[in-house]
Amino acid sequence: MNLFNRVVTVLLFATLMITIPVLLVFPDPVLACLQPVLGSVSGGLSIFHRVVLVLVGIICFIICGLVLYLEFRRPRRQTVRLVKAAGGEVELAVESIAERLEYRVDQLADVVKVKAKIKPRRKDIDVELNLETTPDIDVPTKTEEVCQVAREIVEERMGLNLRKIKVNIRHAPHADGPLAS
Repeated sequence: MNLFNRVVTVLLFATLMITIPVLLVFPDPVLACLQPVLGSVSGGLSIFHRVVLVLVGIICFIICGLVLYLEFRRPRRQTVRLVKAAGGEVELAVESIAERLEYRVDQLADVVKVKAKIKPRRKDIDVELNLETTPDIDVPTKTEEVCQVAREIVEERMGLNLRKIKVNIRHAPHADGPLAS
């Protein structure tokens, strides 16, 4: 049924994408066909009305094209295939990877809060970690420690290939600073 719905949607919007703008850009044949039903149209259409019809046709074309694009685009992968799976295929949810990284990195000293974003690639994953840390940390040392923990979790404990790690650090405000109340 899903395939049937998709085919019908594509055919319908492809037809609408072509016919509606053509009918609105060239309204005279349409008005001639509708004249017995509508009665006489006095003097045809003004330039203003023709411009409005052309703009409406362009908008209809764009909307139908957008719907077709959304129908054909592939949804983002929500799982990652494990490389070291013996005897079968194993896929791991992206949310599970993020939760495990967040849990483990949050246990490190001087890390106040962490949010992980996982971007699956073909055989690898990219990890982006947004950290909030205490304001007096040694940034290079903490970054190296976070990268090492993330690499250990992803590659050794979860069996995935890690392509790239990006760490964004934001310091929490000082407790005795000007923002403290």
